[in-house]
Amino acid sequence: MEIKMQSIHMNRVKCRNALRLTVDDDVNVTDHKPDVRAVIWKTGNVRLNEKKLSGGRLYLKGTLGYHVLYLSEDGERPVQSIRGELGFDESVELPEACGGDNICVRAEIEELEIGLIHSRKLAVRALLGIMVQAEELHDVRAAVSLQEAPTVHTRTKEIPVTSIVADQKDIARLREELFLPSGKESIGELLYWELELRNAEAKAKQDGVEAKGELSLFALWSTDREENGIECYETMIPFKTEFEVSGAREGLIEDVVFRLTNENVSVKADEDGEDRLLEAEAVLEAEMKLYEESEMELLSDLFATDCKLMPVLQEEEYENLLLKNDSRMRVSERLPIAEGMPGILQICRGMVEMKPDVCVRDGETLNLSGVLEANLLYISEEDEKPLQSYRAELPFSHRIEIRGLTPESTYDVRCHVAESSFGMVRSGEAEVKAELAFSVIAMEKRKEEMIVDTEREEFDATYLEELPSMIGYTVKAEEKLWDVAKRYHTAPEEIVRLTEHNGEVREGDVLLIVKG
Repeated sequence: MEIKMQSIHMNRVKCRNALRLTVDDDVNVTDHKPDVRAVIWKTGNVRLNEKKLSGGRLYLKGTLGYHVLYLSEDGERPVQSIRGELGFDESVELPEACGGDNICVRAEIEELEIGLIHSRKLAVRALLGIMVQAEELHDVRAAVSLQEAPTVHTRTKEIPVTSIVADQKDIARLREELFLPSGKESIGELLYWELELRNAEAKAKQDGVEAKGELSLFALWSTDREENGIECYETMIPFKTEFEVSGAREGLIEDVVFRLTNENVSVKADEDGEDRLLEAEAVLEAEMKLYEESEMELLSDLFATDCKLMPVLQEEEYENLLLKNDSRMRVSERLPIAEGMPGILQICRGMVEMKPDVCVRDGETLNLSGVLEANLLYISEEDEKPLQSYRAELPFSHRIEIRGLTPESTYDVRCHVAESSFGMVRSGEAEVKAELAFSVIAMEKRKEEMIVDTEREEFDATYLEELPSMIGYTVKAEEKLWDVAKRYHTAPEEIVRLTEHNGEVREGDVLLIVKG
């Protein structure tokens, strides 16, 4: 008799932790830059350069990148920018993690403040939210059938299984050259730029994952033809690339996290020698997990008619996919400019950031709430303050239904702003429209007793002699035909044949059992 075993290949979270980290320092304005009069606009990013697991702790090294637009004291060059980085070192407990685990780290800027200390010094402060998780690939082996066992009877059951097919990280390099539209002045000095990832999607295909989306490019520069002249340009750059992933194929469930790193925008001369060409470069990082859902048929019980054959059971805990879903919601609001601020002449840049605050489970529903931080950069009506910015916070809430969600379930909700646009209503008011994207993957924790082996023991002579040659058996409450057959070591089919029964027994039914 040979037991055929089958493995369930899955990814299992061993432990996770989270921390908030403050990164702050005072930054001097470089000598070649004019004095700072007021900070107009600021953005930042966080990058993890090194992670090392040792003694149950994960040691992280990274940088906080910042970019500042400011009004200067220089009347000829009123708008200037500063770009720089602050390093940080931190550790977090991961007591159950070991060297072979896959360590996932997610870091985001929750708050960024850049203020003026005096005309030659800025105070940079950021609050970072860092989530770390240790995962392991785990194989659960279970019996699915017996071979060469004519005297053994088996019963099977089907269980839902979510197997992990691939768990891989990779990068792709993106590069694009863009010519300025004919209506834009040539670039005198590139003052500021932003390059962001938008609408990134992943699709499994044969031996790979296809990624597509857009890069949102914003550039602000001073011109040479007009005194204090400022131009801006915003566009979307579509991209499409592929990652090689062994075992990938169509129909798998994709759980992919994209990040943009090493962004850079530079200016080049066109064929006429004018600085009208922008080159955008970035590295696209992808953390890719591919899952397959299936129903797996396992042996749930067995017995033999010629011996005592007992299954060796082992309880296994595993995760099964409950839901992988994407949803969106639209937001539209008016933004009146604060009293005393210069009026809007032209909108240069509008940016909406999501700041999720609370995610509460209510039965089978996740209630997510937070604020949208709307930032508006515009050319003002006042010559002394040619560039201004305005910030407003808008509350949002969103409900996600997950059938089968329990307190033991695990879930990961990711959200971002898919699209946003700003329009000028009048000089003192703007309108923002945004589409918010929510992606959730939820897992249920299941426990199953699985047969991993058998124990065989021969019948003794007295046991066989004591079995009645024929018996009329009355079915008790909750009993199945399988239970009766196993008790008397006879085939369920033989009981059905002798009793002329259909096999669906109920309490009180009388079954005829004959010793073989």
